[in-house]
Order: sequence, then C-alpha cells, then structure tokens
Amino acid sequence: MKRCGFVAVLGETNAGKSTLINRLVGQKVSIVSRKIQTTMSRILGIAIRGKSQIVLVDTPGFSRNKKNIKLERTAWDACRESDDVLFLVDASKKNFDNSVALLKKIDGSRKVSLLLNKVDLVHKPKLLELSQMLSQTRDFENIFMISSLTGSGVDDVLDYLASIVPEGEWIYGDDETTDLPFEKYVSEITREHIYHRIHQEIPYTCLVKTESCQNLSDGSVKIVQNIYVKSKAHKIIFLGHNGGKIKAIGKAAREELSSLLNGKVHLFLHVLVDGANKRRLEE
Repeated sequence: MKRCGFVAVLGETNAGKSTLINRLVGQKVSIVSRKIQTTMSRILGIAIRGKSQIVLVDTPGFSRNKKNIKLERTAWDACRESDDVLFLVDASKKNFDNSVALLKKIDGSRKVSLLLNKVDLVHKPKLLELSQMLSQTRDFENIFMISSLTGSGVDDVLDYLASIVPEGEWIYGDDETTDLPFEKYVSEITREHIYHRIHQEIPYTCLVKTESCQNLSDGSVKIVQNIYVKSKAHKIIFLGHNGGKIKAIGKAAREELSSLLNGKVHLFLHVLVDGANKRRLEE
C-alpha cells in the first residue's frame, strides 16, 4: 500500500533545515547559507522511501527580527497544513529560549518530532540534558540525534517518516524532487552564491529572475538571468572591482548548475537597477 503525506520542517534560523531536507531528498532542492533566513518562501522537497512519498516543507526560519512577520506566517501556515512536524534544534547553541518559545506556540494536538542537529559538535551529556529540557515543553512523537551535514542519523528519520505518513496515492511523480519550476530552481542556485559572496543586508533585497533557458544543439544549456538590485550603489557592490565579484558568483553558480544538470551550462548574469524589486519580493 502506498503512502504519501506532508511534513513541515520548523526551527530557528540556521538550525540546518535546508541542509536536512537536501539530505533527506538526496539532492539539493533548497539553498544553504550561513546567513539567516535564506529560505524566503515555502519550498517543497520530495523524498521517497520504499512505497512512501514524503513531501517535506522547508520553511523560513524564525528569528527575533520583527520585520520578518510575513516569513514567519508562511512557516506557521506550513505547520498547520502538514500531517506531521519535524522541529529542528541546533544542539551546539548555548541558548535555547527561542526554541522553547516556538515549541510552546505549536498547537498541542500536532504530532511533533524533535531533531537535535549538529550532534557531532556536542558532548553526549549535554544532548541528554537538552532533550530532557525540551521534553518538558511538550510531548514528542520521537526524538532523533542527527547531523544534517554528515548524514548521521538521517536515515532513521527517513524510515520513521515513511512509516507514519498517511496511506494514499503519491501526489508527485517518482522522478520529481521539488515542486519548484525549473526557472525558479536555477534562480535559487544563483541566489545561494550571492549570499556566499555579498554581505550585510544587500542579498535580502535583490531579486534573481531567470529570463530564459535554452537547450543547445551540442547538449549544453544556456541560461540568462537578471539580478535586480535597489540602487546604483548596490550594483557597484555586486559587480566588484573590474567585474570580479559578479564573475565569481557566475563561475560558482555555473559549476554547481553543470553538476546538478549533468552537462555544460552557459550562465549569463546581468545586474540591473530596479528600485521596485523589493516591493515585488514582498508581494
């Protein structure tokens, strides 16, 4: 009997949600960065385990920034609409007050499993103490000790999810790994490399839009993307000295896209000033 269900992945910013989903799916579907809240909208990753299809909902992380109310609303909507919830905690942190506060906000009737991440960086006595402390906040269906980065313990999570999602036909094809359109997917790859190389608040107010994708006769792919920024000053930062910054972004994104698509990619990036792009991001 086939099974299929939605599982929301919640937690503070930088807890490792996107890395976990990529690991569960088996390939990259969500961007990973050390900067907070790089997941700007809800993204689905589709994992298959035996006869079960698990639709993982990667959500924006929670932070103390009051400007991120819309992003947090997206996360709570995903929680309410999912069959089960994985709550991810960075076990290497020193303060867990925000995680405790978030756990208290989750409806008591929801099925929640606790995942302590980055356990390879923490001594076992602290992990036991942390799990006991968080268990006083609410009851958990299960508690897992994992490392999203190395993959330790992740197979146990996948086996568990495969056993608890509801019986039913699969929603997506067995070769699909995300619900993102191809153009959006390749834009996300470039956006990740922008986060790696552009600092402060600028990456959060830029928009990457894939204008065209073309399969060429030699089997390669031509991708043209526009990066919309708010001001001429931001454009100068993106370009860098003699265009060095945008070239580095393009080179890194092109190499990753070539690997993901198993073929040569010609990536063309254009940085354009459009003061309205921030408004479009918020719509």
